Amino acid sequence: MLSTADNELVCRTGPGTPMGNLMRRYWVPVMLSSEIAEPDCAPVRVKLLNENLVAFRATDGSVGLMDERCPHRNASMFFGRNEENGLRCVYHGWKFDVTGQCTDMPSEPAESNFKRKVKIEAYPCVERGGIVWTYMGPPELKPGFPELEWIHVPANQRYATRHIQECNWFQAFEGGFDTSHLSFLHRG
Repeated sequence: MLSTADNELVCRTGPGTPMGNLMRRYWVPVMLSSEIAEPDCAPVRVKLLNENLVAFRATDGSVGLMDERCPHRNASMFFGRNEENGLRCVYHGWKFDVTGQCTDMPSEPAESNFKRKVKIEAYPCVERGGIVWTYMGPPELKPGFPELEWIHVPANQRYATRHIQECNWFQAFEGGFDTSHLSFLHRG
């Protein structure tokens, strides 16, 4: 039985928490690639490690994952327009690429370089095995992507699925190995 303090330690995954910092040091699955299958499709809300994010597929096919809130007026990027290799905030039209760099500010004069000073929190993504993965930790500590065997299997020989489980990841992981729980609650 965990104490309240130990339970908090292993269950809180937000930025700056011990478990959150640990989990961010690994490549984490975000979504199925099919959920953002087409370039310039509508953005998709994602909640990952207690962060509200938005995923989108840019015009060139790359995947972006960024903070849901625009750094300018805190408007939701979920309502943004996915166009010309960036997600454009509908409030003032600031556009951000998949790296989080602001690439356009319609409210600024053409000669202004202010856009180069503005970024939104964004995380690098890769697609492997029909899944979008991200690394949310310190950039200088980013590991190579793990070469999981199943990601190299031809698409017609693998099946990727997901389900929403509204609970803490660590508690679900521990529960999956709890043989007493499985045989008692899930019998039959």
